[in-house]
Amino acid sequence: MNILQKRTKIVATIGPSSESPEMMQKLMSLGVNVFRFNMKHGDVEWHKKFIKQAREVATNNNYDLGVLIDLQGPEVRIKTFNQKVLSIKKGDLIKFTSNFDLLNDNETIIYTSSKNIVSSLEKGDRLVIDDGALFLEVQEKGNEFVMLVSESESPLKNNKSMNLIGKDIDLPSLTDEDRLRLTVAQEEKVDFIALSFVREKKDLDTLKEEMKLKNIEAKIVSKIESQKGINNIDDIIEYSYAIMVARGDLGIETPIEGITYIQKILVKKCRMKSKPVIVATQMLESMITSKFPTRAEAADVSNAVFDHTDAVMLSGETAYGANPAEVVEVMSRICSFNETVRSDAQVIHVTRDNTSYIAEAGFNISKDHNVNKIIALTETGYTVRVLSALRPKADIIAVSDVQDTVNLLTLSGGVKPFKTQYAISDLSSYQKIIDELKNAKLVESGETVVAIHGQKFGQAGGTNSLIILTI
Repeated sequence: MNILQKRTKIVATIGPSSESPEMMQKLMSLGVNVFRFNMKHGDVEWHKKFIKQAREVATNNNYDLGVLIDLQGPEVRIKTFNQKVLSIKKGDLIKFTSNFDLLNDNETIIYTSSKNIVSSLEKGDRLVIDDGALFLEVQEKGNEFVMLVSESESPLKNNKSMNLIGKDIDLPSLTDEDRLRLTVAQEEKVDFIALSFVREKKDLDTLKEEMKLKNIEAKIVSKIESQKGINNIDDIIEYSYAIMVARGDLGIETPIEGITYIQKILVKKCRMKSKPVIVATQMLESMITSKFPTRAEAADVSNAVFDHTDAVMLSGETAYGANPAEVVEVMSRICSFNETVRSDAQVIHVTRDNTSYIAEAGFNISKDHNVNKIIALTETGYTVRVLSALRPKADIIAVSDVQDTVNLLTLSGGVKPFKTQYAISDLSSYQKIIDELKNAKLVESGETVVAIHGQKFGQAGGTNSLIILTI
């Protein structure tokens, strides 16, 4: 597959099913642009080992690859005694505590280390465990525990997530475990750090302070998973590099009937701010065990493409599913086809600055003059992100001599990053770049391209030049 034929980027989670070098290479060849490492699972050494391996596989096979680690953030997870699986039936009573000493094998008890969660619960409050597998209600409140009554039936495994419906509890945005696992970002110089349950700008400030202490320069992807996050979305977008519409917990903590509407609003808001956006969770969930998606799943991925999202994400499908390569191949096909039949993106007005004016001019010319490609020389990637947010039909080729910038642009829709070296110079050296792009088969003789750059190649900022070329 020619990766320029697929404009929507794919984020795939690495796990036991996809950790081999051969499978990593296969997933990249089928269209994966970013590998996600979920820090809720596996130890620090596992993540470091396979991030190194992923980068080696990408380099050896000439693929551009972004690496994203996903922190737990203020997510609540429950523990069971000796990690046992509990068999919960409707009407069963479950003791919920933050006192580890109360755990025993004689009662049905679940535990969380967050003391203020248990103390904040009141009679009548409702909780959800394991993405909706179990719904429970607080029946009574004790001294160091609350008694929950189950409204449904399901096995309850250790370390499953818990959501508190309609409760805004003051939880720390970073756990001690998160701080430990940030050493992975520090040592492996990952490109993106995703933070779960971002509720307000303060959560981002906390992460940024910790990153500064550890000299981490990765970009933050804010996962929107709660009503409070929705309420503060404009601030969160402003202070994030990218947004993830994490529909699993979001569909529990907000009314399920509003999920598609929220997805569309968030994608549009991110485009208006030239920020990449990822649509995530249960996109091809049935393919964890099946070789074929449901029709509803195919429609869901298509709908995200119609929304003009930058990226779609796979979680368990590639981490521990039976068919990781087939999943990526199916997702790539769905994206590729629907990109050819979707309506043009709604024209939006992005941030008003000199770079955005030039980018918008290039976009308008590409619409009106049958332009095949837009070539943007970029040091930081900002010009390209503005162009990408406009969603031109012409492919965007981002030329940079900064490897970090190339990695970051793996998340931006419609963009093919290209790493090269160029001296700080004027337009006389432009032909060298065209020749390199021809050799890489990114442009062809006879094509019309729009080229956007600054007055001097190799200088950050100051994008102010646009030229139309026939190759």
